[in-house]
Amino acid sequence: MKRLKKEFFYDEIRDGFYIPGLIKRAWGAQLIVLSEIDRICKKYDIAYFLYGGTLLGAVRDGQCIPWDDDLDICMLRDDFFKFAEVVKKELPEELTFNSLVNNQDSAELVAAVGTAIVEIRPEIREKYYEFLYPVSVDIFPLDDLAKDPEDEEYRKDVLRLLFVMLIFIEQKKENTAEFKKEIKELEKLLQIQFDRTKSLKTQIYALFDKISQEFNGEGGQLVSYLPDQLKDEKNYYLKTIIQPGKTISFCGTQLPVPLDCDAVLQGIYGDYHKKVKAGGDHGYPYFKKNEKLLKETFKENWLQDYAFKEKDLERPEVYSFRDIVLKTAEYFIASQKKSFEAFVRGDFSMVLALLSKAQEEAITLGNTIEQKKGTGTESVSYIEEYCEALYHAYQSISELLAIEENPMENLSSALRKDLERKLKKPGYYLRKLHSSLEKEFKRQVVFLPHSAKHFDSLRPLIDSLMKAEDVECTIIPIPYFDRLGLGEFSDMHYEGERFPKGYSMTDYRSYDFAKELPDCIVINSPYDEFNHVWSVDPFFYSREMKNYTKRLVYIPWFITDEIDPEDKEDGKAFSNMEYYVTVPGIFHADLTIVQSEQMKKTYLEKIARFAGRGISRKMSKKISGAGSCLWGEKEGQGTKELVAQFRRFLFKK
Repeated sequence: MKRLKKEFFYDEIRDGFYIPGLIKRAWGAQLIVLSEIDRICKKYDIAYFLYGGTLLGAVRDGQCIPWDDDLDICMLRDDFFKFAEVVKKELPEELTFNSLVNNQDSAELVAAVGTAIVEIRPEIREKYYEFLYPVSVDIFPLDDLAKDPEDEEYRKDVLRLLFVMLIFIEQKKENTAEFKKEIKELEKLLQIQFDRTKSLKTQIYALFDKISQEFNGEGGQLVSYLPDQLKDEKNYYLKTIIQPGKTISFCGTQLPVPLDCDAVLQGIYGDYHKKVKAGGDHGYPYFKKNEKLLKETFKENWLQDYAFKEKDLERPEVYSFRDIVLKTAEYFIASQKKSFEAFVRGDFSMVLALLSKAQEEAITLGNTIEQKKGTGTESVSYIEEYCEALYHAYQSISELLAIEENPMENLSSALRKDLERKLKKPGYYLRKLHSSLEKEFKRQVVFLPHSAKHFDSLRPLIDSLMKAEDVECTIIPIPYFDRLGLGEFSDMHYEGERFPKGYSMTDYRSYDFAKELPDCIVINSPYDEFNHVWSVDPFFYSREMKNYTKRLVYIPWFITDEIDPEDKEDGKAFSNMEYYVTVPGIFHADLTIVQSEQMKKTYLEKIARFAGRGISRKMSKKISGAGSCLWGEKEGQGTKELVAQFRRFLFKK
């Protein structure tokens, strides 16, 4: 089986469903287990077939179903026994085979090949694509149905009764009078005796498995996995179609499937072409139940989940470069007013001090503007004229003070008017300067995409802003890293050369955020260090970026189907929102723009269950359901609403 490429493991949207990278690592690890099963079966001429959701994904898409988290295969019972005889000596040492055939204490009807413990050896971690959780592939043994429908119906009644007993045990009702009565009736019916000193659960599973094999070799032409057939009597297949001879591409590898996939899938799912997201999130994803074990194994090395802290909502006070130059110009205007008031009071020393200080600061501002905009700008020319006017006013006051110790007492009306004119003249240039600065220093919006294929989520907004005369767009593709199982960085990727032509891209190494202080930074990666599979460079984490701008905006790189937290079918989709909603970027951002008002409500519900209703109410002001640039047929309207929302936010006081 070919090794999967790194791109396979990145978070993805398929069929409107968000697939986290950790789920995809589980798939990759399961495919490695499956490759070992495939090798053994080929060596010993044992027939096996893709089954259940795995077969469904292979037939429909050639890959795993987005909302599935495991791999299933099936074998006819005779092949299953052949496999059980040889598997132990053939498996690599990190894998085990578990079934009722080799372990009568197994409380499972489904057999499995997988890792029994958490692996810490680097070479094993690498083999299984850095998926650290236990992993397995389920094997469903298929048994013959009875020739006589009455015999089969009687067997089904017995198996249903065993299932009822298992439900009692799961609900911890073994000591109830009702359970004891049912057990005795079952023993009488089957003429058996359970050992009360041992686990009834494992004995019932073993009995169920034995009864499932009752008609093998003497049944008819139909086979089924009996536990599923109990739930749906149409779930059976002709034995002649569960035969070798046909393969199908699954995740890039040709693997065996039944001769008539259509019949098998109809038996399991009915209309299998209709995509159904397989119900609630109970037990999904399967590996979550092992998280405590991994934390105990790896201790402080384990990549922890994000834990919300109130300080994540705190906002450092940041002024953009544009704010700073405009506030400096406003400061000069206020200083100009103070100079004139000091003159009227006759405080000539204060006048000279204010004029001198204003000139020094104006020169500093002019140099700063030239560093950013280059020479010859209109604003710098006004600063030069402003400084010249300050100089003339300073000289006139200084000359007067050299002649008169207390000049206001003997100041003529004509000289007074001349000095007032000279003191007011700098204000004329300041008004011109302020107007010029507003034109020259547009609001700067910095976009930080990491992936060329995700650029479309920002592109319509960028196109709109680039046409505007009051906004300056800077696009900075940023590097990202693959991550190993414990979060260590591995390969770095930079896709700057792969972004669409026609856009000016800024090298992330040449942009000084501390100097530039853009009005707004737009991110479309909200995970910071809490994505298990990849990470942008830590400098660009949301908690860092909010220190360099007064407005941090998060726009998701994706859209999903709409999710209703109360709809059982959306259970898995809502569960997976922990991978992209309860992450730092959502809480650090001043505004998150999601695809719709319904999804805003869903985001807030996810946040409420994660951080509390009070935090969710606070976050309601920071999340907008304005729309998305990726709405397909609704793209025009979605983009229009997003642009309008973004501009209102960018220009608000």
